[in-house]
Formats: sequence, structure tokens, C-alpha cells
Amino acid sequence: MLVATGCKKDAALEAMESDANGYVCLKCGVKLYTDRSVFIGPNCPKCHEDSLMDVVGYYCPKDQHLTIRPRRGGRQGAVCEQCQQSLANAMRSPREKDLKAWGATKTSS
Repeated sequence: MLVATGCKKDAALEAMESDANGYVCLKCGVKLYTDRSVFIGPNCPKCHEDSLMDVVGYYCPKDQHLTIRPRRGGRQGAVCEQCQQSLANAMRSPREKDLKAWGATKTSS
């Protein structure tokens, strides 16, 4: 019996793929996203400070929630916003629908 595995995506590669880029301003808190081919920063388009940072998601298998936070910064590891479980090795690139649910607004610059 042959098993067709050539069509299945690698879970690690799928976790890195996204259709959008997400950002948060560490100064004013604005949440933004752009199309995948558009990159902005580090100057925030709202407050004009040099504090815009890209974001990453952390997926919680317990409650299927994606916690979105700045890619860098903070000494505390990622923790699920809903159940407070530690999210080691759970990094995933947020997609446009995730960023919208997080409260981000689409921008082109």
C-alpha cells in the first residue's frame, strides 16, 4: 500500500507562512498589518516614534488561541492570553484573519 505524502505541507513551514505582516507600536500601542509584500517601520505612522515592531503569534494547543505579541522584547516567555499556559516552541506567523481578530488595522505604508 502506497501512502501519498508528497502533497502534505510540512507543519513547520506552514507555521512560518503568512499572507500579512503584523506590527505594534511599543510607544502608542497602535496595531497594524500590511500585505505580505509590504514592510513598514521602524517609524510608527501614528505617533512617528521609532518604536514600531513586527509581531509573531504563539499558538496554544489547549484552547486553540493565538497570542500575538512583539517579536522581540520582554524577558518573560510567551504565555497564552486565555489559559496562561507557557507557550514554548509554539511560534507561528499570524495570518491576516488573526491580525484582524487581534484588532490590527490594515495600512499600506
